[in-house]
Amino acid sequence: MIAAQAAIAGGTGHCVTTGKIREIIAHKFLRPHLPTNIDIKSGVIIDQNGNRSAQQDCVLLDNRLPLVDVGSDFDALLIAESVIATIEIKSDLNKSELLTSLESSALTKSLIRTGGQEYRKVSAKIIIPNALPILTYIFAYDGMNLDTAFQHVHDFAVEKQDGRLVPEAICILKKGVLVRSPMMPTVVNNNVTLPRADGSLDLSSKPYAKDALLAFYRRLIDDVIPVRLVNYDFDGYYSESELE
Repeated sequence: MIAAQAAIAGGTGHCVTTGKIREIIAHKFLRPHLPTNIDIKSGVIIDQNGNRSAQQDCVLLDNRLPLVDVGSDFDALLIAESVIATIEIKSDLNKSELLTSLESSALTKSLIRTGGQEYRKVSAKIIIPNALPILTYIFAYDGMNLDTAFQHVHDFAVEKQDGRLVPEAICILKKGVLVRSPMMPTVVNNNVTLPRADGSLDLSSKPYAKDALLAFYRRLIDDVIPVRLVNYDFDGYYSESELE
């Protein structure tokens, strides 16, 4: 259904308009498929040191926490602690678009967040003292084959010397997904898997002609639903010393 909607959006003949419509299609898909405590916006993310992300197409937010309203139903200035994850939406994921998205992911993951990270699933509860980087994903309606994408992502990680800067998952509709090992300890049944500590890239390619979206969605919810930020501090955004 969303592939068909994306194809109709391509009839505008204007790439910016088409891209915006395809972002809205992704938002509308995600909204009923995510818990109500997760909000969806687009915008720029800031941290307490004044660092900023690139413009983000789709941002998943913890709606317990604040953002800066800019008078739009879709866009906001987003506080790093409030952000759970970002999803870059691409019409056609070619090499240039992929490298741009990987750089954007690395920039987003470099933002500093106060607090710690909590993971809850079934009876497991894991708390780590420092907040992990924001989760990042790429979703494309079409694009290069998975083997080519895999090689570009691998080369990017080697160049940066840190596989943790790579997005959690990359979906190319009707072709499959690339997924990397999680940054948090994860629980499946009674088995706990610890993250790689050396920063090396553990990336796998999963070709799916029909179920790429489902595979991507499963990875997304397995990442974002069990985690939440705790012990955060917003004083750096609302400094009393700047009052007049």
